[in-house]
Amino acid sequence: MKKNIINIKGNKSIRNKSYVLATLMLLAFIMPACRKFVTIENPPTILTADKVFADDKSATSAILSIYIDMMNDQFGSNGSFVCYSMSQLGGLSANELIMTGSNTTTPTYQEFSDHALTPPNSYVAALWKDGYKYIYRANAILENIATSTGMTPLGKQQIEGEARFMRGFCYFYLVNLFGDVPLVLGTDYHDNMLLARTPSSVVWDQVISDLKQAKALLQDAYITAERLRPNRATVSALLSRAYLYTGKWSEAETEANTIITSGVYGTGLPTLDKVFKKDSPETIWQLQPVRANTNTNEGASFLVTGTTQPGFQLTPQLLAAFEPNDNRKTQWVGFSNPAYPAWAFPAKYKAGAVATVTEYYIMFRLTEQYLIRSEARAHLDLSKLPSAITDLNVVRSRAGLPAKTPADQAALLLAIEQERRVEFFAEWGQRWLDLKRTNRASALLTPWKTGAELYPIPGTEMGNNPALKQNPGY
Repeated sequence: MKKNIINIKGNKSIRNKSYVLATLMLLAFIMPACRKFVTIENPPTILTADKVFADDKSATSAILSIYIDMMNDQFGSNGSFVCYSMSQLGGLSANELIMTGSNTTTPTYQEFSDHALTPPNSYVAALWKDGYKYIYRANAILENIATSTGMTPLGKQQIEGEARFMRGFCYFYLVNLFGDVPLVLGTDYHDNMLLARTPSSVVWDQVISDLKQAKALLQDAYITAERLRPNRATVSALLSRAYLYTGKWSEAETEANTIITSGVYGTGLPTLDKVFKKDSPETIWQLQPVRANTNTNEGASFLVTGTTQPGFQLTPQLLAAFEPNDNRKTQWVGFSNPAYPAWAFPAKYKAGAVATVTEYYIMFRLTEQYLIRSEARAHLDLSKLPSAITDLNVVRSRAGLPAKTPADQAALLLAIEQERRVEFFAEWGQRWLDLKRTNRASALLTPWKTGAELYPIPGTEMGNNPALKQNPGY
């Protein structure tokens, strides 16, 4: 393909805002391959790349369209680790959620709970497909801003920073879910179509490289109101997590500490009832709802009204994990029918399919940075154990729990694991990723199958690319 094609279409359900979100309403969908457009006239909704990247304003629409699609994509077709899919699928994998009602007859869900995934699973395919869809679009943006003659240097810097952050974000989840994955850094169809899987260590290096470059490019200040576009702290939030996952304790501590001590996100943690509101002071990055009469997809999926049995129910194991008087259980767990106390569901988001928007979708929040800094310090040396315990107790105090004083490093790490479990339940699959990275999944999750730490490479991808090799156990 000689020229990139950018598909721009309007979205009537997006709400008007007084700040600079007019361009955010443009869905600049960067099409993969696009060979069918070579020999025909461009439809009215198609703009060639030289027009989309003709100036800062039009180029901005391309990066903003990714955020819109992350909120707009339908779960099970285009939805993936963004919006509520990681919370649902990761929650099933981590034994946080069980399925009830009609969901129990859906094999694609049940395979996650049973740790018995199969390559044809359509939700696994959606995770893979959308990750690479957004990566392709980020790659196309990076290529086109590099050759644009109409953008300003500051405009290029901002868009490049966001595109690199998004590429790092997508690869973070792909490498965690699938292990070795093809490392696609360009848009050439012939270069990409038969790529083999890249060792996960190399993918992790690319994630960290992209994030470090993004951090250098982006500013401390948010470029729009309501923290809807990534800033430097957003990059640090993911970078601290990436360092934690790869055992770079000092670097993880530094990134988390930068955010905590910045003062931008408050001097402590807000009350539990404010955490998932759109104006929460601890939010580092969030996405705006784009569907009419809907707040977050997660709220619409998990919340239950009346005495209906929830379709996704919290497991007895998770409910038992809360200590007595933990206010998170009171604030963030819903019960649909007093006659059935086991009918519990995630209720972090209180607004679902309602017109009044009070909640945005939280991508990163400050609490995680306290627990990252705590865990990193616990690993560094014994002299840092007291400060690691202090960070742990900041989170516990907000939940209404007494301070803990673990006796040694091992006890402290288990206390941090427990705190992460009850803080991040049904949120971005954090428990699933934690158990995988600490090699504790096979010991704590049942039923279990050897090799279940990694999801299978989708069968369709294996059929399309003979260079791909399946994960062990599938």
